[in-house]
Amino acid sequence: MKFSFLPWLAGFSGLLAACASKDQQLPGVSGGSAGQSSIAGLAGVAGSGGTSAGTAATLGGAGTGAAGTSAGTAGVGGASQSGSGGSSGTSASGGVAGAAGAGGSAGGSIAGQPAGGSSACVTSGTELCEDFEAGQLDLKKWSITKPTAAASVAVDNTRPHRGSYSLHIKVVPGASNTAQIADAGTFPADANTFYTRAFFYFSPDLPADNNGGFHMAYLLATGNNDLGFVEAGLGSAGNKQYLGYSEYYGAGPDKHEHGPTFTEFGPRSDLQVVPMQWLCLELMQGGDATTTMRRVWVNGSELPEQKSNFSDRKPPTFALVSIGVLQYHSTPLLSDVWVDDIRVSKSPIGCDK
Repeated sequence: MKFSFLPWLAGFSGLLAACASKDQQLPGVSGGSAGQSSIAGLAGVAGSGGTSAGTAATLGGAGTGAAGTSAGTAGVGGASQSGSGGSSGTSASGGVAGAAGAGGSAGGSIAGQPAGGSSACVTSGTELCEDFEAGQLDLKKWSITKPTAAASVAVDNTRPHRGSYSLHIKVVPGASNTAQIADAGTFPADANTFYTRAFFYFSPDLPADNNGGFHMAYLLATGNNDLGFVEAGLGSAGNKQYLGYSEYYGAGPDKHEHGPTFTEFGPRSDLQVVPMQWLCLELMQGGDATTTMRRVWVNGSELPEQKSNFSDRKPPTFALVSIGVLQYHSTPLLSDVWVDDIRVSKSPIGCDK
């Protein structure tokens, strides 16, 4: 969303397969809106040493250098969006044009929502960034997992978290839907460990079941160990409660079938998924020679009960992360999910970039 404001200094301006009803087997499973970006940094003060001020900076930018040899000073930091660099000052009589003023510093977040920040959205190596601002899904980054014919996955402008576009997933209330996008490009992960962060918006509501039903996955890591297919992720179950879980199928590579060594586990948190507002969800999945690790954050705060170090099975080699909705049961109520500002990284991400 863009803002404009009148200048206050003359000469300046500133800018799968379903697991049926198996969730009740999970041990412990018996059961804001996005802050809008504030106005960008104010224009910087012109550099000293010249006789006339430089030309105006663009919206959100720092002030330009004055005529003379001194550069313009940095713009004052605004909230959320960082200012961009100002243009070079014009030449004054008897002096050399000043250098461009530095960009305004990034402001803070509003009410716990992410700051605009100056972090570039760049995909390279094991780092992936997706803000959907191209207005369409980049199939060089993503594949689509949508075995549910009635579900849909598309980029549109109906409810962006930041910018103008987001991923819009439509599912059929009362059905068991799968509608995800998947990233394999950042794998193999460094040290078989990675972080996935995405913002989710659920509408109109999630169903509640105190017996642990309505299991859904939102961030899901998958791969194979010596016994077969493994999936480990973050979702919800029961009374809209966050659920970190792992399933070791044990029927051979990439087979979503219960083999003789099948096991699953995952505690439900007391914290509930809140519909009709943007939520920042982050999952860490990793595995060394003996142990599979999981950690979960919601809106930047870790859920300590979801921390897991599991060594009863050999860890998988993670090969894919899927983002969206996978429903293990027929699920009423939920019809629309928006996803935005996705990052996959070898390091913790947080909600501010």
